[in-house]
Amino acid sequence: MRVVFDIGGSVLVPDEPDIDFIKKIAYQLTKISEDHEVAVVVGGGKVAREYIKAAKTFTPNETFKDYIGIHITRANAMLLIAALGEKAYPFVVQDFRKAWEVMQVKKIPIMGGTHPGHTTDAVAALLAEYLQADLLVVITNVDGVYDSDPRKNPNARKLAKITTQKLVEIAMQGESKAGGSGVVDALAAKFIERGKIKTIIVGKEDAIRLFDVIKGIHNGTLVVP
Repeated sequence: MRVVFDIGGSVLVPDEPDIDFIKKIAYQLTKISEDHEVAVVVGGGKVAREYIKAAKTFTPNETFKDYIGIHITRANAMLLIAALGEKAYPFVVQDFRKAWEVMQVKKIPIMGGTHPGHTTDAVAALLAEYLQADLLVVITNVDGVYDSDPRKNPNARKLAKITTQKLVEIAMQGESKAGGSGVVDALAAKFIERGKIKTIIVGKEDAIRLFDVIKGIHNGTLVVP
């Protein structure tokens, strides 16, 4: 099976790098890669949003702020590369063709952001489409998809299984500006729908047992075409 993992920056680096969690997720990715093909995209999270917020003081240029976010995602990606050691390709991969080449030599390609206007969720969805992955696993700081934002609405209901079309509808309610923090942004959701990509969206608790997640054992949300 070919699996793309989309790891939110706020999961890896909530306020500072979560060393214990990074070790655990690196172990899970290493074990999974023994039997499956694995690629990973890492987000910028809170650190990226703080830099983008600071940049607003100096410039209204959204594309410029996107580039700042891209740099942060690649720094986070380097942390995961360090944790994976010999199992990972030693540099942050910056395009999908290179990711495919790296997988051919049995290494794990780690990507961050690629282009302004594309969140790392969108990058992960495009990578999954390009690689014709069997599964996309999105790891966020929310444990699945809800019918409204659970951080704002205490009565929000988690959805165990939805269609890709429903994911688009929910994601369209979020923001698309630099540093947006929805569970999955609208552009990524549209790529998931276009590519008919089976997707599992889970939180940090499930992330430390990814071997179970890819088998369908999780407390998150399954998204199906």
